[in-house]
Amino acid sequence: MPDTELSLAPLTSGAGVYRILALDHRDAFRNAFRRAGVPDVSDEQMLEAKVRIVRALAPLATAVLLDPAAVPHCGREGAGLLVPLEEQGHKKEVGGRLNRLVSGGAARAADLGAHACKLLLYYRADHVATADRQLELVARAADASHRHGLPLVLEPLVYPLEGESTERYRESYGDLVVAGAERLAYSGADLLKLQFPGAESCSLLAAASSPLSWTLLGGSDVDGATFAGQLEVAARAGAVGFIAGRAIWSGALGLPAPEQEAWLEQEAAPLFARLCEIADGALR
Repeated sequence: MPDTELSLAPLTSGAGVYRILALDHRDAFRNAFRRAGVPDVSDEQMLEAKVRIVRALAPLATAVLLDPAAVPHCGREGAGLLVPLEEQGHKKEVGGRLNRLVSGGAARAADLGAHACKLLLYYRADHVATADRQLELVARAADASHRHGLPLVLEPLVYPLEGESTERYRESYGDLVVAGAERLAYSGADLLKLQFPGAESCSLLAAASSPLSWTLLGGSDVDGATFAGQLEVAARAGAVGFIAGRAIWSGALGLPAPEQEAWLEQEAAPLFARLCEIADGALR
């Protein structure tokens, strides 16, 4: 494994805080438009929206997470670059989920000038049929990334199993996030991007993720104000920053293209700046 502090430095502020804009969404980006009331959106319109978002927020970010197709079109204002390694979607396995890697993903990330790779991983530490196989997937992704001189940022996502009741899932959610961090801390990854497990469980994540550092992800189910509150809790519990997208910029998607830029400047940029203040303040 490479020197993680050195290899991860291009993703951080001078003080070591991760303030990363997530915009690597592919099918999820189209779905975000649908949720915003835009059912039919072309690839060109999606790319144009990504360009606007990056232009508005990259000056505030330490790094930007982008899908390979968007990288050549989005000027990052000197911010670092992360590129995803996972295929879209997942395979069902005994009620659980398995991921797949994009063929040649790490090599392509290196060719694009990325400073790191990112792997989204559906992970339930309590699901015997998938847990070990997903760990093997992480090991392969880490090996491929490291062979190209790139660290791996791992984003484990807990999820409800098929047939699992909503009540049982909610009751176990925080414990599952902590258990996932604990099992994946020695998976070969270099940094964890974790879901908010709740205030009480959040206090356990620093120990669970050690020796790795962890950042907070934004997710698709929170608004900006809620995410800012979660980040305050997470930062006090040891999170070294955030990697977030839809909680910050999704409000622009339902607007006509000419109005998106103004909304991003007036709403998204101040929110992103506030998140940076929270992350930086906790470190100080």
